[in-house]
Amino acid sequence: MKIKRPEDLQKIKKERIKLLSPARTRITVGLATCGLAKGAGKVFEALKYEVKKKKVKADVVAVGCNGLCYAEPIVEVVRLGKPRITYGGVSLEKLGELVQSVKTGGVLKDMVLMRQDETTPALATEPIKYAKGKLAKAYTGIKEHRRLNFYKRQMKLVSGNAGTIDPESIDEYIALNGYASLAKVLSTMSSEDVIKEVTESKLRGRGGAGFPTGVKWQTCRNADADKKYVVCNGSEGDPEIGMHRSFLESDPHLVIEGMLIAGYAIGAEEGYIYLNDRYLLALERIECAIKQAEKLGILGKNIMGSSFSFSLKVKRGGGSYVCGEETALLNALEGSFGEPRPRPPFPAEEGLYGNPTVINNLETLANVPLIGLKGGKWFSKIGTVSSKGTKIVALSGNVAQTCWVEVPLGMSIKEIIDTFGKGTTPGKKIKAFQTGGPSGGVLPAKSLNMKLDYDQLNKAGSLLGSGGLLVMDEDTDMLDMAKFFTDFFADESCGKCSICREGTKRLQEILEDIMDGQGTKGHINLIKRMAAAMADTSACAFGKTAAVPIISVLKHFPKEIEGKLIGKRA
Repeated sequence: MKIKRPEDLQKIKKERIKLLSPARTRITVGLATCGLAKGAGKVFEALKYEVKKKKVKADVVAVGCNGLCYAEPIVEVVRLGKPRITYGGVSLEKLGELVQSVKTGGVLKDMVLMRQDETTPALATEPIKYAKGKLAKAYTGIKEHRRLNFYKRQMKLVSGNAGTIDPESIDEYIALNGYASLAKVLSTMSSEDVIKEVTESKLRGRGGAGFPTGVKWQTCRNADADKKYVVCNGSEGDPEIGMHRSFLESDPHLVIEGMLIAGYAIGAEEGYIYLNDRYLLALERIECAIKQAEKLGILGKNIMGSSFSFSLKVKRGGGSYVCGEETALLNALEGSFGEPRPRPPFPAEEGLYGNPTVINNLETLANVPLIGLKGGKWFSKIGTVSSKGTKIVALSGNVAQTCWVEVPLGMSIKEIIDTFGKGTTPGKKIKAFQTGGPSGGVLPAKSLNMKLDYDQLNKAGSLLGSGGLLVMDEDTDMLDMAKFFTDFFADESCGKCSICREGTKRLQEILEDIMDGQGTKGHINLIKRMAAAMADTSACAFGKTAAVPIISVLKHFPKEIEGKLIGKRA
């Protein structure tokens, strides 16, 4: 059936909730990229075979990433009236035992990570309660997930569905109150009301400098034009982060719902999702989600019986880092070379094909349905004075546990690393860390108590960016790190302005001289002069921040660099 009015959505929700409160056992396997990299695809197929072979009455379902990337492959078992059991590091050799335990109603304790008695997904108005009545003895020795610091210290708002629902099932998304925010907006709010709520929420862009979302939307709404666009930037050119990829692999409909609400607010009827073409699974799942939404009437003409119409397309890009800059992204969407345009005019006034365009980061848009459903005032109570809401953080580098978590803004960097990453490499000390991807500065261990906050990080010479947090231990050669990031910028420069094109190459050459033992104090002075010139005269933020990593290393770890200069070497 097609949804022709908001009431139809509620009818579907009541029917579809049975999918997540199954009369028969539900076994899920995390099939995001992190799980597939550790063999979850083979586990999934073998699990289906074992269930059939042992004649177990159970549905085997693919889900996204629950954040426990270090413990993949992840398998979860949900029995009616029993706790949801999470197994980690599941091997093919153990699958037979695992399925047998499901059949007999037992628990295979040597692989158990936790149990969940209840959970509250992203848009759900009430928790899903798994355990009913007194727990059987088999479950009492297993820690409930809310008692584990990994979950207790998180605030899973936008990532609440990840690892619970099948990302290729619009039915499961609707079952957990999906598209209810859109229904509320279309039936009870004007476009001005929506923008007012987003402005009151103080939501800031989750992909760069943190520009206020409500201001951007209002500017576009006020622009006098017959056609407007909404663009979701999911290109994520930062190396080794994968936050956008993991999100679309886990909950694509939340992003679509955010784009629909944005389109309604600014008066746009067409949207684009720009995505890295190397994210094949994310592309597959977002395209599947769009087709499902179109079939159900959530995308298309006169959505839910309103006068609002909206279509959505996916544009595949090369994953260029410079396309994180709005105007470079617009050029790529139009089929031109991805290089920045002069500003002003800003995209909200003159963007895609010369029309007013709102460009938001993927995570920014994922927050919008929550604000539409619960209000801007509710959202503004989370976080710090200047940084509201939560932030998804991808923790990598020299950490004991790589993971993907969502925390309230204002949490300290140290707490994030210690709580979720379990500290650095065993037996080592943290030497430095970097937030915000390549454009963020490398900060020393003494700054670990700094909070995850736009303004604090900017003041320290770093960025919040897309949410990458790279940890470096005491064995890290800081000159090597500076060279790595400088190489990245040289490779990624679009070449439009000579100060960036030639400056990044010259920085490469200077660092190579120093690494070869030919460096002098003159080289250090030249790096600083070039960095200042690039920051002042580059056409976009890419060139302005290209020298930030090496300058931050020179500032915080001067002895490491100076010790390699001629006349200073031991």
